[in-house]
Amino acid sequence: MHYNGNSHNSSNSILSSHTNQQNSDDDQEIDLLKVFNVLFLYKWTLISITGLVTILSAIYASMQIPIYESKGTIIISESKNRYSYAGAGIENLLTSTYGIGVGSTIANELQIMQSRQLSLNLAKRINDIEFDEHGRKFPILWKNYPEDSTSIDIESIASRFRSNISFEKKDPNADIVEISYTSPLPTEAATIINLTMNTYSALSTDQNRNMAVSALDFLSDERSRLKEELISTEDSLQLFMNRTMLVALDPQSEKLVSSIASIEVEKQNLEVELVAVNSGIEQYKNQLNEIKPGLANQYSEAIGPIIERYQYALAELETNKLLLLTKNPDISENNPEIVRIDRQIEQVKKQIKDRTNALLTSESDLYLSFIGSGEETVTQRIAEITKTLLELEVKRTQLQTQGDVINDRYQKTNTRFEKLPDEIIQLARLKRNVRVTEEMYLQVSAQFAEMSLWEKTQFGLGRPLDYAIPTKAPIKPKKKIIILAGFLLGGVLATGCVLVLEMMNDRITSTDVLRDFNKPVLGAIPDFSVVGEFNPNERQYIGDKSISNQLVTFFDHISPISEAYRRLRINVVYANPDKEYKILMVSSATKGEGKSTVAANLAVTFTGSEKKVLIIDLDLRRPTQHKIFGENKEPGLSDALFDASIDVRLSTVAPNVDLITVGHKTPEPASVLDSKRLKQLIDKYKAEYDHIILDTAPYGIISDSASLLRLIDGLIVVSRFNVTTKRELKFTLEGLEHLNADVLGIVLNAFDPKKSTDYYTNYNYYKRTYSEYYKYR
Repeated sequence: MHYNGNSHNSSNSILSSHTNQQNSDDDQEIDLLKVFNVLFLYKWTLISITGLVTILSAIYASMQIPIYESKGTIIISESKNRYSYAGAGIENLLTSTYGIGVGSTIANELQIMQSRQLSLNLAKRINDIEFDEHGRKFPILWKNYPEDSTSIDIESIASRFRSNISFEKKDPNADIVEISYTSPLPTEAATIINLTMNTYSALSTDQNRNMAVSALDFLSDERSRLKEELISTEDSLQLFMNRTMLVALDPQSEKLVSSIASIEVEKQNLEVELVAVNSGIEQYKNQLNEIKPGLANQYSEAIGPIIERYQYALAELETNKLLLLTKNPDISENNPEIVRIDRQIEQVKKQIKDRTNALLTSESDLYLSFIGSGEETVTQRIAEITKTLLELEVKRTQLQTQGDVINDRYQKTNTRFEKLPDEIIQLARLKRNVRVTEEMYLQVSAQFAEMSLWEKTQFGLGRPLDYAIPTKAPIKPKKKIIILAGFLLGGVLATGCVLVLEMMNDRITSTDVLRDFNKPVLGAIPDFSVVGEFNPNERQYIGDKSISNQLVTFFDHISPISEAYRRLRINVVYANPDKEYKILMVSSATKGEGKSTVAANLAVTFTGSEKKVLIIDLDLRRPTQHKIFGENKEPGLSDALFDASIDVRLSTVAPNVDLITVGHKTPEPASVLDSKRLKQLIDKYKAEYDHIILDTAPYGIISDSASLLRLIDGLIVVSRFNVTTKRELKFTLEGLEHLNADVLGIVLNAFDPKKSTDYYTNYNYYKRTYSEYYKYR
């Protein structure tokens, strides 16, 4: 039994939990539906605010300056080395020193296209053109387009160009770059893109040729010097031979002279290479100083000490190798000692390379210390220059080491040479000088000729593929998106305003609000505006009596309003099965809520079941019942209280409905309502009528009727839709509860389903029923 009981309790708990959860879900659904109904109720406010914001968005979009974009494509040839040489001669030296023939990547070329130099060149050309073919000044030249057409300086034009142009490589496998530019003038966008491609092509050509020109200048100077030196040595040899009549050397002397000549050629070549390397180092340091003054010295101080020990080690190994080759002319390159020294040299070179790469990484502190902060293009250019400088520094150390070894060989060979007879020595020297100078001259001349041909065949890496054309449609502003965004923003703003207004609205706008007061809602009486045929301010004559249209239950028994009053009567009669509500009091929170109209129509509905009803107008300050039924106000209640022999009851046009009007005006309404005579009068008529309805003053503002609460069986509180406030109704109900009044419930008068937030609740049938009913009629 104990087990079964627990099971039963557990089942009940689960069922209860499920039911509560379902109710909670229903409440949430109803709340959401009510929100939608509130929005629908304020639909014109929503439409107005949303429409206004949408219109403002459209005006904003139309006021924006249209921006056009033009695009063009250019082919950039990516090459590795278009002019390179093997070995360590002058050809390879020109490549490493002046960058002759060194290829370039598309990434590097894109950096050039975004460089300050190119933008300045373009700015000057744009400034020279100034107008398009239609005579319109380019917006890039305006100080403030379109207000101020004053031209700006070249630097500002270049800066605007860099801000508005973009480059993109569409396909990683293709060498095609797309260039796009945005401008308020479509012709300007197309013109600038075309100028960019042409200017870049010209600049790329100039850069390639400038490298060759620098190398040609160096070779030209060397050739001129060697030519003069060759002529001088040949003249000296000719004069000596004519004077001494010596024309040839003995074989031993010839061999010695040949050896010295070879050493001299090596020495001359080494000096030429060293001059070229020093020239290249100076050139690249000047480029660093152009980027940032003092950067070359900062580079030397930072880099020099770090790689110095590697340079000394490399120089020592190079010296050992040269000495070994000098002492053993017939030694093979495969000799174990030579192989060992070559392996060590390669190791040191690798260490220098690794150390160089470590110094040049963008993350290293040393690199950042002399790079500083700058544009990405500048930073990359500095990295390239510093890497080349490091390579040239290592090359210079190697050349200096080789020079020391060659000088040592030269001194030893020259010592043997000095032991020959003077005239033989003189002739040998002259022939040696001629041979050395001639070889150097021929080598430099051949290089000069080849370099001249190479320079004339150089062109830029870029070749325009598709030139830009002016576009007709702007890319900005995107008017449809702006207007759509304005529409959505307006909707959100309008929704927020509506919800805030609804939260701040203290008036009673639905029957759901009445339920919050924990009192039964006896009925919702539709507003007369729903019934188009009835004007509550008009009157109709029945015989000699002018009856107000407010007595709708008398004029139209089948109207929805009459049906609402019959529903009210049923709810009153069956409010409590154990109690008979014979004497009813009708009151309200404030004036103008229609309590007298509700009392009169409720009385008429009671007679539908053959009941006799008496209405007593106890609103002594603002009597209304005599106006509704078209009766005279006097004599009335006040007269009957002072003269018991007078019967002031009036038979109204409504069958079985009698009326007692207020009578003559009394100066003390509260005293009248609290009098014994009134109680006696009500008790007297109580036996004659099935129901007595007391129409009293609004209890919310006048407490005259408080004394009547002990006489009645039930109280009906009337509130008016969209007029009575929650605060007023709450104050009235709390006052009645304090006096222990038997409040049957609340009636919502003048209910308009079109303006109610009850659309999705149990009361939504009003709207459907009323509209269908009057559509049928």
